[in-house]
Amino acid sequence: MLTWLLLAATAHATDYEQAAKASMNLDFDWEAVEAQLDRAPAPAPSASETPAPYWPALPALPLEPNSKLDTVTVFRDRALVTRTLDAKVQKGSNTVTFEGLPLGIRSDALQASVVSGSARIVGVTLVSGTSPEDERERRDAITAQMRPLLDELGDVQDRIESLLTQRDYLRSTLLAPPSGDRPQPGVAEVRGMLTFLGDAERDLASRIRAEQVTAERLGEALHPLLVKLGNPLATGQSVSIDLEAAASGEVALGLRYQVDGARWWPSYNARLDEQDGRVTLEYSGIVSQRTGEPWTDVTLSLSTANPTVSGDLPALDAWYLGRDDGGFNMSGGRVDELLNPSQTVTVARPATEGSLEGAKKSGGTVVFEVTGRREVPGDGSEQRIPIGAQSFGSTLELSTVPKLVPEVYRRARLVYDGDAPLLPGAVSTYVDADLVGSGALATVVPGEELKLSFGTDDRFRVTRQLVSRTTELVGGKKNIRYTFDFRISVQSFADAPLDVLVTDQLPVSELERVTVEAIDVGQVLPPQPDDPPGMLRWRPTLAPGEKVTLPLRFSVTFPREEEHRVQQALDAMY
Repeated sequence: MLTWLLLAATAHATDYEQAAKASMNLDFDWEAVEAQLDRAPAPAPSASETPAPYWPALPALPLEPNSKLDTVTVFRDRALVTRTLDAKVQKGSNTVTFEGLPLGIRSDALQASVVSGSARIVGVTLVSGTSPEDERERRDAITAQMRPLLDELGDVQDRIESLLTQRDYLRSTLLAPPSGDRPQPGVAEVRGMLTFLGDAERDLASRIRAEQVTAERLGEALHPLLVKLGNPLATGQSVSIDLEAAASGEVALGLRYQVDGARWWPSYNARLDEQDGRVTLEYSGIVSQRTGEPWTDVTLSLSTANPTVSGDLPALDAWYLGRDDGGFNMSGGRVDELLNPSQTVTVARPATEGSLEGAKKSGGTVVFEVTGRREVPGDGSEQRIPIGAQSFGSTLELSTVPKLVPEVYRRARLVYDGDAPLLPGAVSTYVDADLVGSGALATVVPGEELKLSFGTDDRFRVTRQLVSRTTELVGGKKNIRYTFDFRISVQSFADAPLDVLVTDQLPVSELERVTVEAIDVGQVLPPQPDDPPGMLRWRPTLAPGEKVTLPLRFSVTFPREEEHRVQQALDAMY
């Protein structure tokens, strides 16, 4: 009895209009939109204004250009795009509009040209707004597209209301409790009612779902129209070109513009052939763009120019000595600096093989013309585009700093005689087909020395061991002398004789009464002019299977009252 009463009360309380509207699952109120269209049109909101509450809060639509994308030149922080448009003109003054252009266009860099036809460009304007007449015409056209869709949505809501009413009527009528003039139904009658009710419920549910699908389809069709009506720039900007035509007929116009949201940067693969010592440098460009327009079937170029750099000659300020404006400290040393010291080395410079065929030089700028037509999506994804590869002869060096890392590192030195400067970028290094490391490449111009690291060489074993450390009193027991005895060993398992540059150091005293004396350091190389103090280097030649041991024995003498300071410095170093 209680169940029947609840069902009957629910049926009478149901707001079928609201229930039907909710079941349509739209992200906007279609009746509010219809009411707005029936009122007098208000001024269109600008791109920066907040749309009315009934407009869906969604991003701009894909651009709808009426022109063809032709070429794109990508810079480090923008792109230069060229489009073409065919138009019919009358003799005299005409205006042709490029529509659906990216929102990031730079208005100060627009250029138009006549590709074919007899006409003269008079003016180029980035359209910032439309006249009231044009705006009214635009809104009327959109409204005309929306009205039949809104009318059909009204029909869908009416049909859903009717179906919901039928469903509640069936439930309230067939499941109503027996009354005085209605006897208790028998088992067979109950079964028949339940079968009928089940079939009716399934039919009604199927018809409601079909109407919901129709409402979803209509909502999807209305969505872009709502966005366009609320935002004149929803499908892009426009550029109008005023021209004077010598005769009526067809003309082809070109429009070139700069647009933000695009960039490219170099990436390199350096491959070392250990058999002949040649290094192949593969040059690629990583291109990414979020301009809003997909670059489809375009001629693509990558430019090394940097438009953000001012073209004005900078001026020098006064150069003062002694001011506290920073400096440098040579007390430490990075591994790469120690492995690759600045010293006089004969670097191989045989003929360069290969070239960057698409590289076009103009002054100090190089433009890489990418082979074939390309496609770059506008979603910000990164696309690697090969530019070319060149092979260079190199001088291979093997270096180790056992104090820091017990490994032998491969270094290649070569004179870069490429077709174009190398811009800063990431570099992945390979030995034959194996990836051995990654790093960064600084700017290198043709004729400059290029140094590349190719990871560690597993054919060597390196150790550095403190054999002994002795302490004695000297100078009438007023001074203490520490004597350190290190042994550095390098063993080769290569199949040919190889040189290995070994780097270590002696401590350097900055205290007048603390002295350091080298007792036995073997056959060290002459120091280089820019070596930091205390630097030691050896270059032994190791035959296959040979193990070389290098001595490093020195003493540190100091007054007894300086023991704590000296001990701390030595412990920090060793």
